Amino acid sequence: MQRNKWRVFSRTGTIVVTLGLMSGSVAVAQDKPTSEKPSNVPPSRVIEGRVLHSPPKLDAADARKSVNAFITWAGESIVEEQNDARRALVSAAKSPDLIKAFMEEILAAQESGDTSRALVGLGLLGEMRTYDGTKFLVEFVRKPLPTKGTVIEGELQEEAQQARLQAKAIAGVAYLRDPEFDREVTYQAGNHPSVIVRAEAISAFLWNRGDTLEARKELEPFVRKEERLFLDRVRRVSGEGAEAFNLKLTAYLKAHPEVQAPKPEPKDPRPPEEKPNTFDVTPPKF
Repeated sequence: MQRNKWRVFSRTGTIVVTLGLMSGSVAVAQDKPTSEKPSNVPPSRVIEGRVLHSPPKLDAADARKSVNAFITWAGESIVEEQNDARRALVSAAKSPDLIKAFMEEILAAQESGDTSRALVGLGLLGEMRTYDGTKFLVEFVRKPLPTKGTVIEGELQEEAQQARLQAKAIAGVAYLRDPEFDREVTYQAGNHPSVIVRAEAISAFLWNRGDTLEARKELEPFVRKEERLFLDRVRRVSGEGAEAFNLKLTAYLKAHPEVQAPKPEPKDPRPPEEKPNTFDVTPPKF
């Protein structure tokens, strides 16, 4: 069974994009948020208003429409509904029409700029574990990253957005656990142009082999020398308490002090009137 983290989380400077489908509940239909009108409905009330464990049927006879509805449902679902989704996807994986419809919905979401929906679709397709679906994920990972767009704090937003989607896709490729596709994962672990995807390829490859020492030795030759710290990244497993996880995290930070945040500068304890005047007092020219 796949990792039980179904949403997108950040971890140690990268993106954890397991094959998630749950992205948190949204507002009920009569009060959906917009950019002009945010929802004032708390998540607890949204969940209470949903009928749980009732995913829409994935019908090959009307593949595109049913897949559209299923992705919407998955994006609104909660953790307790994971097994409902898995059962539906196991059956859907037998239908080429449904697999194709998932591909089309992913591309449509990406084209419209709906990154969250595209992430959910990629997660669902990866969860189906089909050869054709995984081939699509490989092709998706290989798409060139954007080179133009909006730059914020030195980061090209369109490039980062595409990389997050490709990281989700490479996690799906690794989840198939097939030698042919594993070669793609190891290649992308060292050669993808985005560190977001490289880091997730490393994480997904190791996780799908139980984070064993053997898996690390197999993957290490493909990883860039300066990024081998990704091989050591810790993950919190199901049922693990905070104390045990913190011990692992402390050991990781001790082994890789370069990832620690710099110590904050001590605050000057003197009152403002006693501090040296450091601003320019030259009057401006008019």
